[in-house]
Amino acid sequence: MNNSVLIAGKDMPAGGKFADGFVRGGRTVLITGTDISEDQEIQSNQDFETFQWNRASSISTRALVLKAESQDQSMTEAVLYFDEEYFASIAEKMDMSECSKTADQLILGYQQLTLELLNRFEKRFASISSTPGKLVFIIKEGPNMADAIRSPVLKNGSSHIAGPLVAAASSFTSFAENIAACYGDSDFVNIILVRGDDHNEVSKSDDQLSYWISSYLNEVDTLKSKLAAKKSINWIKPGSKGPSAGLFR
Repeated sequence: MNNSVLIAGKDMPAGGKFADGFVRGGRTVLITGTDISEDQEIQSNQDFETFQWNRASSISTRALVLKAESQDQSMTEAVLYFDEEYFASIAEKMDMSECSKTADQLILGYQQLTLELLNRFEKRFASISSTPGKLVFIIKEGPNMADAIRSPVLKNGSSHIAGPLVAAASSFTSFAENIAACYGDSDFVNIILVRGDDHNEVSKSDDQLSYWISSYLNEVDTLKSKLAAKKSINWIKPGSKGPSAGLFR
């Protein structure tokens, strides 16, 4: 089966390595980007399609999902990626403007996109006998400023995560868990939560992480029954064996 995946969160061009792992895993990749002119909206290359997404706009979010689906009817998967260290590296000074931007882009944006995706998956997969869609939440954690004070060894070599971003990351994980709880038993979607950091060998590199996810999703497709909410609400570590091995816990 030719699966297409929509990747959102780590936009192109920064998300290139993450997209590469899915391409290597045999998937057609649709990914969000920021360096696209408004009149272009979709940018293509030989490996994947890039779509403009204004995270703070509900209109842009809905358009993203509809355009991605229109571009590739086999889009049955979506991956929402929250890379703490990446966002910390591009954050500006901590002030009211940064707090507002973080809330719009890294809290509201992910939540709006999640609901749009669930809505489309329900319309496409709830009334037909087919494999459910798959929605993956991934958080790659990094040390925050409080961690660096508690452990001085963390002060070097990373972009420390300040208050607004810490709040956004906490929102992402809590929201993902509760979406899994609310929709985990729905027949139209499998929800998978992944949590890693740079201490994990697989999540150290974006392309390794996405290649592993691609393999994991392949195994989800082979299950005789879909993942239940009790399993979906638990975070798995990058590199874990697939759910059929009984290690999804």
